[in-house]
Amino acid sequence: ADCSNGAASATCDKLCRLLQGEALIINDHPNGININERCGSTHLDVLSEFTVSNQCDFGIAFDGDADRMLAVDENGEEVDGDKLMAVFAKHLMDEGKLKNNTLVCTTMSNLGLYEMAKQYGINIKVTDVGDRYVLEEMLRGGYCLGGEASGHIIFAAHATTGDGQMAAVQLMKIMAKNGRMSELAGLM
Repeated sequence: ADCSNGAASATCDKLCRLLQGEALIINDHPNGININERCGSTHLDVLSEFTVSNQCDFGIAFDGDADRMLAVDENGEEVDGDKLMAVFAKHLMDEGKLKNNTLVCTTMSNLGLYEMAKQYGINIKVTDVGDRYVLEEMLRGGYCLGGEASGHIIFAAHATTGDGQMAAVQLMKIMAKNGRMSELAGLM
């Protein structure tokens, strides 16, 4: 996990211990000026190299305030917010928990997300860019999942805002049942 020398630095290790997982944590020493400095979700190359060189199953990168989360697979390949939304939407749909089989995303989402949704019978509602617009649409339609390619993911059952560590926990839960990150990200 790359904490971006930000908010996740204070909580990520504790969260991993609670989940009884083995984690290697980097960029978790904020000094007041090094937040997001060549690390975290805005510099995935650092996490990618670290994940591969340490033979990790996957890597997770937070932004400075930990409201966003992106990932890399075991090969160091980026798993952006659209791929994460695809994984979450498919999982929730398979469990019968994706309200109206609908995912809310923004105009910035990749065409691959739309194609994946069409393939699996997932409806997409599109908003302007900004997690506040995603949340407004989620509340208006009673939808349970929405997000942005940048890694803001909202799980309405748990919060009304993006929470990178919540998204990370949900991703790990899915991985524990369904396998490798590269296989999951291959949905899109």
